[in-house]
Amino acid sequence: MNPDPRISSLPTTLHLLPLESLLLLPETAIPVTITDFAARSIVEAALAAGGYIGVIQEISADSPAGSGGRFYSVGCLGHIVDLGRDGEGQRILLEGLIRFRVRTELPRERDSLPRAAVVYDEFLQDLAGVGEEPTGWDLELFKEKIVEFGRQQFGTAGILESMSSRQVVLFMAQTAPFTPAEKQALLESGSLRDLVDTLARLLSLNYLTTTPDTSPPTAVN
Repeated sequence: MNPDPRISSLPTTLHLLPLESLLLLPETAIPVTITDFAARSIVEAALAAGGYIGVIQEISADSPAGSGGRFYSVGCLGHIVDLGRDGEGQRILLEGLIRFRVRTELPRERDSLPRAAVVYDEFLQDLAGVGEEPTGWDLELFKEKIVEFGRQQFGTAGILESMSSRQVVLFMAQTAPFTPAEKQALLESGSLRDLVDTLARLLSLNYLTTTPDTSPPTAVN
């Protein structure tokens, strides 16, 4: 079977960049400063190979999850924009394109950099663009709840107040300090609706006193 033309030009072998504090999702971009020598070597190798990189999470030693290797089985394909160096390290922008599944982690070559053979077929919906908001959810109300929480806890919700409701969902999923397993659950959400549902439950468990009610009001005849 021929691959879908939307993914036929994407690399099937990727250098893998593990990130701990941030989650790369399709439709998003995150600035990263690379200070670690090993991570810098991975980024430089990926830039030399065309600028694509597999952003992924490492599995902790006591976690049963993943593909049987060092990394979780699902990551996000990133395109690297090199922003140069400053006093802290190499600055890059990672643009999230589409999720991938690790088919197999490849043997280390002489450079010892982690690589994997990957497939994209099950995540073609990531390339469909923004699309419509999920039915049955009031994302604007979700945003209001998050902004209200920020104001109560920190006096301001910062940049969240100027974001669209969809951007707030993606931003919170990317930056909230969840555990690796919780972030992986967000990454593997089957749809925006699933992402909102998982995010709401995680925020409720970790930060909020109740799960934000994002459902529309019940019609009364």
